[in-house]
Amino acid sequence: MVNKYNKLPLPKDTAWERKSWRSFVHWRLRYVIDGVRNIIRWVPVLFHDRDWDNYFITKILQKKIEHQRKYLVGKNSHMGVDKDNFWMTVVLNLIEAEHQDYYGCEYMDYYESEGFLSDNLSVDNLDEYINKYPGTKRAVLKKYPNHDFSEKKRLAFYMSDHRQKKCRDLIFEILKRKSVNWWD
Repeated sequence: MVNKYNKLPLPKDTAWERKSWRSFVHWRLRYVIDGVRNIIRWVPVLFHDRDWDNYFITKILQKKIEHQRKYLVGKNSHMGVDKDNFWMTVVLNLIEAEHQDYYGCEYMDYYESEGFLSDNLSVDNLDEYINKYPGTKRAVLKKYPNHDFSEKKRLAFYMSDHRQKKCRDLIFEILKRKSVNWWD
């Protein structure tokens, strides 16, 4: 199961109504304090970062969106913060699903095999999976007209792969359309 992000609760007040130590400190000192704090909170992410594959790119993106969402919601200083909170949460959940290959492996929840690579199925509910996503089935059959999908497991695999790619595309489509508004 995918770790689930929930929308952050909006504070009752706004940043304009609050007074804190930041109000009394010169902007240059605040700039240095914020920079050091930023380095400290990014150290764990950067420590685990590797240059192997796209997982690490999206992991950094995920952490950046987490930080920005917390900041924007915490400030509560513009009218669209609730929408931004919603869309950032959607993207975070999609990135988590991408990291865990949730859609790519979903079809495996609908059958059990006797062995890891065995073709002998003890429980086969692949019809339920295939019927659950008729649009995906149509898209796969249209994209691969020459494939032999007489074996349900093959069709389910291609459907799950299609859904995982759709998840990935949706992450970047939402970012393309919505992230331009994610600012304070």
